[in-house]
Order: sequence, then structure tokens, then C-alpha cells
Amino acid sequence: MELKEIINRLEDLSAADIVNYLCENNMSFENFSDAVKKAGGWDSAEKRKNVQALIRQKDNDAYNVAVATNTVEAYQTYISFYPNGNHVVEAQEKFQALNEVLKAEKTQRKERANMLQKIKADINEYTPDEIIEKLSSEVLDELCYELGIDVQMIRDYKEPPLRFNDIPQNEKDVPEGYTDVFFWGIPSSGKTCALSAIFNTIKKDFSMEAPDCEKKFGATYRDSLVGIFNKDCGYLPGRTNQDRTQYMPFLFYKRGETKKRKISFFELSGEVFKYFYEVANNAEIIDDYSRDDIEKSFRTLKLLLNSNNQKIHFFFIDYNQETKHTTDDNNLTQGNYLEAAATYFRDNKDILKKRTDAVYVIVTKSDEIKGSNRGESAKAFLNDNFGSFMDVLKNQCKKNDVEFKVKLFSIGDVYFKKICKIDRSYSTAIINDLLKRVKPVSNSWGSKFFNN
Repeated sequence: MELKEIINRLEDLSAADIVNYLCENNMSFENFSDAVKKAGGWDSAEKRKNVQALIRQKDNDAYNVAVATNTVEAYQTYISFYPNGNHVVEAQEKFQALNEVLKAEKTQRKERANMLQKIKADINEYTPDEIIEKLSSEVLDELCYELGIDVQMIRDYKEPPLRFNDIPQNEKDVPEGYTDVFFWGIPSSGKTCALSAIFNTIKKDFSMEAPDCEKKFGATYRDSLVGIFNKDCGYLPGRTNQDRTQYMPFLFYKRGETKKRKISFFELSGEVFKYFYEVANNAEIIDDYSRDDIEKSFRTLKLLLNSNNQKIHFFFIDYNQETKHTTDDNNLTQGNYLEAAATYFRDNKDILKKRTDAVYVIVTKSDEIKGSNRGESAKAFLNDNFGSFMDVLKNQCKKNDVEFKVKLFSIGDVYFKKICKIDRSYSTAIINDLLKRVKPVSNSWGSKFFNN
């Protein structure tokens, strides 16, 4: 029926008939009541009240259905049927809130899809914390299953703490008769991770004891590094602070051997290379906050370089940093710092002269090198990117009859930047080199007496 017919038959229609008409035609009670008044008014006040009561009831029922359903479509339906309803404001607010949630979920799904795509292209695109934050538990389970990764390693991730020790302060602090092994490299070159893999492999496959010197330098730091790979899979430590140069003497031998080797690992702070850069280029790049710590590390370095102990030098060069053209806060590359170090070694010729047995250049993250002959590719990489540095080292070694070698190194399969399944073959190769180069000494009372 038309509105005019409804008004003309108002006396004959029940309140329910009128409400049904209003609902079917999406007409508000106010507009209908205005039309009725213009035509002469309601036939009874009671009918008008009944119509209003029924409309309120239908309004409430419709809103309750929308709330129970709690979807954008449900609230949209209520608003369209009751544009002037008692709950239209609340319905619009809920509609808007749900709409925002849907938009956020859509954005999140898009970000998640992009993230998964990046992870599948590069397993080290994100850290475990970023993975946990961005991916739902179900998606993470599915991803790890697809990649063959233990999902619990990601969920349980916690950066391993490193406990540091005091370092030698003067000549008397440096124990005599040890072979000092220097681990050089700029920040994030992989020294600390390599040390942890080497120490852990010594602990697992060889024998290691506390040093026989009075001051047990580096004991807790060494134990921290050993503990990283208590299982074959471990969490990688963060970068070492500029003041954390560490000196770690220990006794070392093959299982079953009676004579032991006296050896000390000396991990240099990577920021020492900033000092080399300043000296080589007459520049200032070290901030005031860090200068005292870096100069402290450098004094320790000079103290050990000037000792009478035998020396072996390992220079760690990160393959990834150079191929990705990584720069630091000073906009300087690994190559810039190594060239500065080469200048320093050139101008201080005694560094590789005084009781140096061997110099190794270690290309870290070498598993990234493509091709069948990775050794030759690594040498080409070094010559192309660090030619000056390599020439200085080679020339100094040749002049002082010191063996010079290039070696590849990888700690193993790294995923999500912080989790590693160790590959001990590279560590074992370095350990075997040290076993050949460092002569065992007798620890018997008689030999000590006669040697003294």
C-alpha cells in the first residue's frame, strides 16, 4: 500500500500493521507521524504509543542481533534499517571500530606476506624478536616446518650474556712462555662468534685447562663463549663493546697427550681499527665518549705486541659486509679500516717481526661464496677489495720469514641472524693449525726446575 492509503485506513490497521509497513519501507516513525498529523492526526493516542513501543522493541531486537553477530555487515544493516534508531550512534561507533580492525588486519596480512617472501629469499632478513612480533604462532610453525628449522629455538631465543674479565695492565701481567694468538677484525667481522665456535670445539674434541699463571685472565669470558654452543645449535652473541678487549690464556692439548701447549687468545676490540684510521689519515672519528676505552684497548694491544711471547695473527674479514657495501656511522667501509691498518703495519715494521710465527687472513661467512673453488674465489675477493692491505701483510711476512695463509671460515648455518647450527670443520682446521705451530711443553716439576 501507498502512504496515503495507509493514512486513510489508519483506524482499521493495527499497531503491528503500521510498524510492518514502516519497516518494509524503511520509513522513520517521525516522518510517518508528521504525515499523519498533516492528514488530520492519529485516530487514537494509544495506537500511536503502541506503534512507538513496537518500533522501539524492533529497534532493540535488531541492534541486539547486530551486537551478537558483531560484523561490519550486521551493523551496516541495522544502520540502514534504523537510520534514526535508538542505538544508531553506538552502531556507527562499533561499525567504525570493526572497520579499522579489518583495515589493520588487511595491512598486517600484506606485511606478513611480504615478510614471508623476504624470509624465503634470505633467512637472515629478520631477527627472532622480529619474527615473534610479526608472525602468528600458526604461521611461524608452518614456516619453520617448511624451512626445516626448530621453531622452539626461535621461541626460546635470548641473547647469551658475555661475562668479561680484567686484562693485563703492565708487562709483569703478561705470562711468559705462552703463544699469543691475536684475533683482529673490525666490529661485526665475526671474531667473537669464531672464538666461541673454536673454544667450544676445543672443549668438545680436545682438552683445555686453566693456565698455570698467577692471574687467570679471561676465564669467565672464555666460559661464556664455550657455553654458547653447549648444544650443536646456539644463540649468537651481540657485538663486543669498544672497551672489551679480552686476554685469555689457557693450557691446550690433544686427548691422551701428557705435554700441554701454553696458548692465549687475544680478542681485540673492533673499534681499535678506528684508532688506526685516525693515525693513518690524520683524522678524528672517535667520539669523546668512546675515546678513553679505545685508547685503553690500544695500550693493551701494544703491551702484548711488545712482549717476548711467540705470536700468531688472525685477521678476520667479513665476506658479506664488503659484498653488500656495508658502511658504519662514519660512512666508512671494512676496506677503509683495513687500509688504515695496513698503513699502521707498514709504518710500524716491528709488529710482524718480533717472534711472529704465522699470519692468517680469515674470510668469514665464506659459505656465501659461490662457485666450486671457493678458496680461489676468496683470494680473488681479497685482492679485489683489500689489495693494499694484503700486499702490506704479504711483504712484511716475506721480509721477516713469516708464513702467510688465507683460510675460509664459517661458524655454520645461521638463521634469523642470531641462531646457528655449528659447523665444526672450520674451527677444527684452525685448531689443528695451532696444534702444529705451538709446541707442547712439559709441566713436570723437574723440567720446570731445570728450565728455571
